[in-house]
Amino acid sequence: MISNKRTAAILLSIAMVIAAGHTVRAAVNVGDSPKLDFKAADGTPISLEKLKGKMVVVDFWATWCGPCMAEAGHMVAINTKYAPQGLQIIGISLDQDQAKMKAVAKEKGFVWPQYFDGLVWQNKLAGVWGVSGIPCTFLIGPEGTVLWTGHPGNLDQPLEKAFKEHPPVLVDPKVLADAKARLAAARSALTAGDAKAAMASMAKVPPEARADKAFAADADAVRNDLEAAGTKMLAEVDPLIEAKQYDLAVAKLKELSAGLTGLPAGTQAQKKLADLQALPEVKSALTRAARANTAQGLLDAAQKLKDAKKDDQAYPQFKTVATDYPETPAGAIAADVVKTYEKDTAFIRRISESAAATRATSMLKLAQSYASAGRNDLARRKYQEVVDQFPGTSFAQQAQKALEALPAE
Repeated sequence: MISNKRTAAILLSIAMVIAAGHTVRAAVNVGDSPKLDFKAADGTPISLEKLKGKMVVVDFWATWCGPCMAEAGHMVAINTKYAPQGLQIIGISLDQDQAKMKAVAKEKGFVWPQYFDGLVWQNKLAGVWGVSGIPCTFLIGPEGTVLWTGHPGNLDQPLEKAFKEHPPVLVDPKVLADAKARLAAARSALTAGDAKAAMASMAKVPPEARADKAFAADADAVRNDLEAAGTKMLAEVDPLIEAKQYDLAVAKLKELSAGLTGLPAGTQAQKKLADLQALPEVKSALTRAARANTAQGLLDAAQKLKDAKKDDQAYPQFKTVATDYPETPAGAIAADVVKTYEKDTAFIRRISESAAATRATSMLKLAQSYASAGRNDLARRKYQEVVDQFPGTSFAQQAQKALEALPAE
């Protein structure tokens, strides 16, 4: 005799198979704007609201459903054809075993996100959408409205029609607007004969904007014009290399590489740049140029302070440039300014006092505490440090007097 539990399992299996083979009217129908918001089995957050602008196919299926598995290759083919055009498939699995569902999805090539709650026919989304037979597919347009629903085997014609009548928005409107503005600037610069400015604008065009076919066509037209200008600019690099003006040559090649990405001149610029930067002589020259630029920036900042009569702040900055970058033109200039400052002994004394104040005061206090504790050896050592480290300051004078006042050893 078959147990009640076994009988129930058999009946459930029969019911599932029957349900898999028929379709019922869903609670979500054509013309509706359904909501869908969940975290997929792989952790991906899914929201129809955030997918507006795309064509969406919501597919209710299960690994145990024969008709569903029969459509696996068809669904993969649809995704391969239409995903680049703005299609997003979302799977709603009515499976009970998540590991098996994931394994089958991977095996069949279901690269789209999957909803799973393990409740089979009590699946929460199936209940909300009114689905009681699978496979069951919903086609949702870019505006978020259901355009068609039915068996996925009949999806091709409605999908083709939907793409014609409701083309997806492949690029964020703000991104596209920015890209168009930069493209217009590049075109204007080319018209004015300023290829450098045109390349700078093209280099800032968001790559994702090319998903818009009309924009991509316009961009290609501008880039073709840039190619001719870029080839001419590329020819200007060799004289710079021959003159060993490597920093200028590298800067121009980087500019060409960024502005002409994907074009022959851009590829040539990238190769020439890589070859040039690999040379030891060039590496050394670039390092020297970088140090010279850094030193010049620091010198300019120091000069601004000097011009603003903020000599107390300017002097140490000039000294830093002179000390840290002695081999650069800026270092030589800074050294001359430092010499001029140091002719004013009163100024240097005041600067030294100010720079030494915090540390020297702390050292004097520590020396005094040693002396008060009768540790004259430690006090004598600390006072001497003040004298040695801050010569010519009032702190050194104070330390010297304290030394002389200590009892003889």
